[in-house]
Amino acid sequence: MTKGKVLVTGASGFIGQELVPYLMAAGYQVTGASRSSGSGAILPIETIPLPLPAAPDDDFTQLLAGFDHVVHLAAIAHTRLPDAAQLYHDVNCILAAKLAKAADQTIDGKLVFLSSIRAQAGPIQDGLVTELSTPRPTDDYGRAKLAAEAEIAKAMPKRNFTILRPVLVYGPGVKGNMAALIKIAALRMPLPFQSLTGQRSVLDRSALCRAVLHSLQSTNTDGGIYIVADKNPMTAAGIITAIRRGMGRHAGLFALPAALLHLAALITGQNQRWHTLNGPLVASAALLESTGWEPTIDSGLRIGQSVLQKSSVTEYA
Repeated sequence: MTKGKVLVTGASGFIGQELVPYLMAAGYQVTGASRSSGSGAILPIETIPLPLPAAPDDDFTQLLAGFDHVVHLAAIAHTRLPDAAQLYHDVNCILAAKLAKAADQTIDGKLVFLSSIRAQAGPIQDGLVTELSTPRPTDDYGRAKLAAEAEIAKAMPKRNFTILRPVLVYGPGVKGNMAALIKIAALRMPLPFQSLTGQRSVLDRSALCRAVLHSLQSTNTDGGIYIVADKNPMTAAGIITAIRRGMGRHAGLFALPAALLHLAALITGQNQRWHTLNGPLVASAALLESTGWEPTIDSGLRIGQSVLQKSSVTEYA
């Protein structure tokens, strides 16, 4: 018997590629919703059009008719288009707000919203980041996600929602900063990163899928906002070592003074990437753990395994 019908927005994206079959294996009937025509072709599910943020409220009510739950993954994470702030707000906030309003009127189950650690903090932050920390997003993406969280809470007074704030996610087919580290690790040469000691939290994509399923099934998470991260943070050196071990190679790292590497980043215009690579961002998922979710413990092993797996994925639809 099915455990219910779930609409997953952005189902063809990096997270959705693993989440959809995971929910199906757990007994749910899954349908995708996407703004991109044909993006569901790579998934064994029906995909229906996702209304634009400017669409009337009734379009979203009709979209959710017949569903028990909604998992909202669809978002824009990176854009170089003009007026990016407005685009982030429309897609990452307004769309979520309209879905939440429709969900409050339509579904009997849960809405799970994939926010981001960037709603809580900038790319680097000293000290342990928790949900009790005052949110201080530093870019338009993070501000839009934080605004979306507030809109969802306002639209769903029955509190049948859960908001997840994942940190940097890794897994087969990953893009962004983790993909850049994989490319660096793949170079057939020693690398001068042994001195990089900045601790950063990372997240196994499978653990994030477990968090979504847990949120759908556990009333302990109702109305809550939760950071999602693996148990232990890693350094850039540790991540590169894990990737190379997954490739069947030695770490091949040596130490240069971090100040010298920082200077090289400044000269080459890579200062922002330097801070992302070596700056601290350690986040605690203890609150989500207290509701019964279990994090990944051995991140290094999981990162190494993910390098060996092939996966054809797209960005969030």
